[in-house]
Amino acid sequence: MMDQNSLIARVVDSFGGDPRIAALFLSGSFGTGTSDRFSDVDFLAIAEPAEHEGLAGDWRKALEAIAPIVHYNRLPHALVLNAITDDWLRVDLHIANREHLAHTAQDSLKPLVDRDNLYATLRPETPEPPRNPGRLGWMVGEFIRILGLTPVAIGRGEVELMTVGNTFLRRFLTDLLTIEVNPRLPGGMLHLSRVLDPARMAVLASVPLPQLDADSAIESNLALARAFMPRAKALCASLGVEWPAAFEAATRRNLERALPARTIDW
Repeated sequence: MMDQNSLIARVVDSFGGDPRIAALFLSGSFGTGTSDRFSDVDFLAIAEPAEHEGLAGDWRKALEAIAPIVHYNRLPHALVLNAITDDWLRVDLHIANREHLAHTAQDSLKPLVDRDNLYATLRPETPEPPRNPGRLGWMVGEFIRILGLTPVAIGRGEVELMTVGNTFLRRFLTDLLTIEVNPRLPGGMLHLSRVLDPARMAVLASVPLPQLDADSAIESNLALARAFMPRAKALCASLGVEWPAAFEAATRRNLERALPARTIDW
C-alpha cells in the first residue's frame, strides 16, 4: 500500500521532470507542514498558459502510472484536478500561471521542483486576511431567516427538511467562530480543530444534533441560536456591521407564537 510520501516522490520523479513545468510545489497541509496520515496531497504546478491543457492531460497519465485511479474530476472554476487512488490516497493538482504566486507565501508552499527559483520571490509569511463585513451581514440575515422557518417546517410536518436547515445553521455558527479567529492559514475542510481553539470547538460540541422528530429538531435550532446570536451581535458591533434588529425581533415573536411551550432565550 502506497503512502503519501512515496506518492510525492514518484510524482517528482515522473511529472516533476517535465520541462514545461517551471515549478512544482506542495500546497495544502503538506505545504504548511501540518499534514497527518489522513491528509490529501495537494500539488501546485506553475507553467505558461499555453502548456496548461497539455499538462492536465499528461498529469492523469503520470498519476495512473503510479497508482490505479478510481475517481477523477476536474473542477469547473479553475484548473484543479482531483483524483483518488485505489488505496484511497487523495491527490489534487492545481495548474496555474506565475501570477498565481502573487497570492501565496513561503509558509504555505514547499518547493519540489523550482527551475526558475520562484520560491525565493515569495513573501515569507501569509498575511492576516481581511475580514468581510458584507459576508458577515449576509450570514446573520440568513441565520435569522432559516431559524424563522422553523414553524413552517413543523407546521407542515417536514422534520427531514428541518434537519437540512439545521445543517445550514450549524455551518453558519462554524463560520462565525472561524471569523472570530481569522486564521492566516485556514487549514483543510476536514481539520477544523486546527483552526478553532478548544473553547470554540466546545461551543460546537455543546449543540445537540437533531433527530428525526420535531422536539429534537426544535431544541437543536434554538440551541444553535443561543450559541450564535450573542457572538454574532458582538462581532457585528466590532466590525461596524448593522444588526438587523427589526428582523430579529419579528422572528423572535413568530417563534414565540408558534412554539408557546418553548423559551426563546438567545
